[in-house]
Amino acid sequence: MNREEYQRIIQSKELQPSHLDQFDLSRFSLPKITAVVPTYNRSPHTAKEDANPLGWCLESLLAQKGDVLDEIIVMDDASTDFTEEVVEDFQGKSNIDIRYFKNKKNLGSSKNKNRAARESKNNSLIFLDDDCIFSNYFIFGAGFTMDKLPENAAALHMPVYHRKISPGVIDASEIGKLDLAKGVMTGNHGAIPKHYFEDLESHFLDSDMSILNPIEIANLAGIFLTKKDLFEKIGNYPEFLNWKNGYREEAHVSINFKENGYGLYLTPDPKFHSIHLKYGSKGEEKAEELRLMPPKLKRLIDYSSVERDNTGNRVDSEEWFFSRIISTYVTLGIRNREAAKNYLVATEDEFVNKNELAVSGFGKKIEDLGQRKRIFDRAVTEGNKLLEKRVI
Repeated sequence: MNREEYQRIIQSKELQPSHLDQFDLSRFSLPKITAVVPTYNRSPHTAKEDANPLGWCLESLLAQKGDVLDEIIVMDDASTDFTEEVVEDFQGKSNIDIRYFKNKKNLGSSKNKNRAARESKNNSLIFLDDDCIFSNYFIFGAGFTMDKLPENAAALHMPVYHRKISPGVIDASEIGKLDLAKGVMTGNHGAIPKHYFEDLESHFLDSDMSILNPIEIANLAGIFLTKKDLFEKIGNYPEFLNWKNGYREEAHVSINFKENGYGLYLTPDPKFHSIHLKYGSKGEEKAEELRLMPPKLKRLIDYSSVERDNTGNRVDSEEWFFSRIISTYVTLGIRNREAAKNYLVATEDEFVNKNELAVSGFGKKIEDLGQRKRIFDRAVTEGNKLLEKRVI
């Protein structure tokens, strides 16, 4: 499939959110959904200024169509900015109940999300990022697709485009992959399986509305719909893996779901996408992507693409590498000690010796060999302590 054919399919009206405007969605009796929005310092300006990622997130949630979303929980992990004022500005603007909670001290990603889940009134929970904006049928698409899944379905991941407005195309086997034996964990939750393009209509979950079939995956990331009772049954987010950037917390949840016999899925349907603004992370977007963006979205991305610390899950480079190494080591080691050892051997060579470990977000490669060695040794030492507590 060439680029022109790809653009024609992706930009076809059937795959655009507005395609659903012609349908009466009130005929569907879907479970009500609670949106969980954990946040930390994502409101640096007053509510009067249109410059807050949390405000953009809430604005897009209040614009949802399909009458499925009826509760938003904003869980503030001890922010020191205008978060409370921004949330108050949105409360009462629609029939969607916005509830605000603030921790007295910073609890970290996992504990913050678990508290929000406990406070929710619905069994259908969708975990979101506070620097994402959502298409108008995002929540409806989550509820509709989940309702069509097998009884043992525990989670449905939604499409996430990282500062883009269209999905990628890759082999389905590379989407949400988790191989404990090899220590391989992939995301790619913003892609459509390559084989769908061979005959797109054969992959419709609903032909009238042109809603795409979900695919089964093994690894979740940050934006997924789940069932509260099943989420609690498998132990929620792992609070013993409670580092600031939350690295691998979803992998732990994914493994627990799978080990308990539950299914994990992803809908690749572009009508239900979210756009991750990656607030506080330097931008390196492709010129073609920027050219295709609506002016307002480009403005939001430009504003988000300035490096900022003390916001969201942003950490400095040392903590970023430390969290990545220890979290992967412990997540593997709990289930497969041999795979964990192999991971350490490969990572020591890739990170310490060659300095080739990939970085993302706020992280930058560390040029000092001695510093890389200290980070690696610290991750192994503290990882071993965690594994000993888990009686491995």
